[in-house]
Amino acid sequence: MRKIKMMTSAVLLSLSLAFSLTACGTKSEPAADTTAAEAEVTETEGEAETAEEAANDEEEKVKVGVSWNADEIDEDAQLYRDAVTKAGGEAIYLPQIKTEDDAKNALAEIDALVMTGGEDIDPSYYGEEPNEKLETVNEVRDTSDSLLIKAALDEDIPMLCTCRGMQFLNVLSGGTLYQDLPTQNPSDIEHRDPDRKVFAKHEITVDKDNIVAAAFGGEGTYTVNSWHHQAVDQLGDNLKVVATAPDGIIEAIVREDKDYVMGLQFHPEAMIAEGDDSFLAFYTNLIDQAKEAE
Repeated sequence: MRKIKMMTSAVLLSLSLAFSLTACGTKSEPAADTTAAEAEVTETEGEAETAEEAANDEEEKVKVGVSWNADEIDEDAQLYRDAVTKAGGEAIYLPQIKTEDDAKNALAEIDALVMTGGEDIDPSYYGEEPNEKLETVNEVRDTSDSLLIKAALDEDIPMLCTCRGMQFLNVLSGGTLYQDLPTQNPSDIEHRDPDRKVFAKHEITVDKDNIVAAAFGGEGTYTVNSWHHQAVDQLGDNLKVVATAPDGIIEAIVREDKDYVMGLQFHPEAMIAEGDDSFLAFYTNLIDQAKEAE
């Protein structure tokens, strides 16, 4: 991983010292106690090996930072943690970021980053005035998420951006958004349940030879969930569209100048929660990429 666990090294060093002292002590024991001494050494070796195995298991687990903005971890946030855990990683909810140093410090503790869904993005980030259909914005979260994404791009950390996360990735790459998709780009495709009770679902077409296609298992047409009224309008710099809905709305993007940065308009964590493990690859691939980048 990107971090070395100093405490783990200290534990292993202490166990090593303890073993050495025990072994040295047996040399002065009478011959009659040899069997007991050997048993003690064997037991100590077994304890040391068990501790070392546990330490290695802990070191191998990829730490995935999850951006979030809630006083308590609600059901939506839990879905992201569950997806990371099921994929074999360790989810870490990140604090609200206020400065560039906060962002760097947060990223120093993780190996990969997931930017989550949520509120509308303040249109001032892409140079527009608020549309009358603009919904709730969160200044604190906008600041936090923008600093995290910028820092992650600078450090080229493996990153999965879903819904709002994808939209912010586009904005910070110089793109713009439809502030209210139903009125600014009317379509027969339902991108959000009008009653906001369940996910809408529709098909998307995925292009070949990209990291999104790799997670799906190849190019083709797939059914995804949908819960958004904002979407990518003008595409940002260094971004490539790799999936679209039948009405042309951009459903997935990748940053071509980075090793592993993708944006998804849909929510794989919710599909996994519904029992569709085919979407787990979006998390296992992210974790695998983090292991390769260490």
